[in-house]
Amino acid sequence: GQIAIAFQDVVHVMHVMVDHIPVGLTNTTERAPRKLLLWGMVDGKDNLVKYHSLCNSATGALCGLLTAHTAPALSHSMPFIPLARFDYNIHATNHTQLFPILDSVAATGMDFGVVVLEILDNWGGELTCLYWVGIYGEHRT
Repeated sequence: GQIAIAFQDVVHVMHVMVDHIPVGLTNTTERAPRKLLLWGMVDGKDNLVKYHSLCNSATGALCGLLTAHTAPALSHSMPFIPLARFDYNIHATNHTQLFPILDSVAATGMDFGVVVLEILDNWGGELTCLYWVGIYGEHRT
């Protein structure tokens, strides 16, 4: 599944935070998200130039994400770029977990008005519960 988040103004995204109910308070940990992918919708002339440059020179983690995953289903032919691919650890001490954006994407200075969090897998359940997600970055006008 996936969830889109639209910002009032564009944001230079730096981190994504995910929260789930602590293991000690539930017996349904299999519904917690496990593997997640955050996408950014690329919009605006400057961002499109940065996007094409980044895609043409992609290496490492970004290259792997671009070849292994397709853009979110709700993309309506808008280009999307992977911002972060991460694993939420339901067994970690802290149930609120912070994940950085890919260095190669953050370094471009691209900003986003819409991001999509795609849940690729959970801890074994038929359904996935996402209790809270936060997107952190610098506000741009």
